[in-house]
Amino acid sequence: MAPLAASREGETDIVTGLVKAGTPVEARDARGFSPLILAAYHGHTQTVKALLAAGADACAGDNRGNTALMGAAFKGYADIVKLLAAQPCAVDQTNGLGQTALMFAVLFGRDEVADQLRHQGASPALRDASGRSAEDWARTQAPAAPVA
Repeated sequence: MAPLAASREGETDIVTGLVKAGTPVEARDARGFSPLILAAYHGHTQTVKALLAAGADACAGDNRGNTALMGAAFKGYADIVKLLAAQPCAVDQTNGLGQTALMFAVLFGRDEVADQLRHQGASPALRDASGRSAEDWARTQAPAAPVA
């Protein structure tokens, strides 16, 4: 099993063995997904811990600039967000569209994750390439007022 597939499936022992055997911890697929990005996106906390311990770059993005933190925020994995937010990356790191992990968290209603990111210093006022802030994205998720 390749490190990317093992990371996607949360096969921590396999990932650890492959890295110890010399497989690059920063292997990438055609979309630029690394083992860390895949493990974070699929909610595999122990695999994320193992990859970070092996030196995986938490700040590295895929071909669109999306990071492991953004993927975990999008999916709402608070435990993984906590691990990744503790890495030496900017909490407001942006992807190619200027979007941040906080924007993903609020867009998909991941309140616990959004609170964590704000606590880590994420700015709700930053604007993406379309001019929207996290606050703007959050408002798109508010229930519509009933029509009288």
